[in-house]
Amino acid sequence: MHYQRFSSLFAAFLIAVVAGAGITAAPVSAQTRTAEQGGAVLVHGTGICTLGYNDPARHRSFVAAHCGADGARVELVGANGVRSGVVGTLHRSKAYDNRLGNDWAAIQWAPGVRVGGNRISGDAWVHPNDIRMGETVCYFGRTSHARGGRTCGKFGGSADNTFFVNAPLTRPGDSGGPLWVPGRGFVGVISSTWTSNPLPGVRNVNFVVGVVPHDGPAVPEVRLVGLWAQNAFLPGLTSPVAEVVRKIFDAVFGLFGSLGFRGPSALRYM
Repeated sequence: MHYQRFSSLFAAFLIAVVAGAGITAAPVSAQTRTAEQGGAVLVHGTGICTLGYNDPARHRSFVAAHCGADGARVELVGANGVRSGVVGTLHRSKAYDNRLGNDWAAIQWAPGVRVGGNRISGDAWVHPNDIRMGETVCYFGRTSHARGGRTCGKFGGSADNTFFVNAPLTRPGDSGGPLWVPGRGFVGVISSTWTSNPLPGVRNVNFVVGVVPHDGPAVPEVRLVGLWAQNAFLPGLTSPVAEVVRKIFDAVFGLFGSLGFRGPSALRYM
């Protein structure tokens, strides 16, 4: 009893000394309370995604809409795996079609979170319409680049806000990460991958799919088939010829889409 009373008094004395000196114990998760471009987030009910772009002015970050349900709670995850606890809420695009159209979301952070800059892509934006066919586009994902680095490929065209990059495919956990044109700026967030089964006489091409985090028109799947077809049947075309071909393919397959046509089963996205 006397030992317990002495321990309590000693603990109270230490607390008073620490408080008087203005020293406070930092929480274990303090290091994870900064939202960094390319950082990992844990979306409750879904899993890990990658932060694609930071918007400090509105205290938010962009990821893919399929990273979680609308209103899902979000935690930041440090490089050492330490979780912050719930510090954000995911808000899906209202135009998300549960496929590849408008697959983006914003995470609104709690007041105590510091929203960093965009050290990977830079703060500038480049719209897919302003990227040449074959131009270099890179991506970063927490799974593929856990030890740093980037993966780059060639721009394969776009259908409104959805675009293709001919590059080694992403892995689970990369979703939401940034895609950018080196030296120019951010293009969009990682949405999915578009793959094809081997077809007789057709060049097999697979793509990383990106989405601009800004609402655009719905994108019928058959329009993306047009992008795939251009790259599969007419590989190596570069601007300005490629730009003309891209517009023709998009117009033709856009017409198919308006008539209700869907893509062949040999093509799929994941």
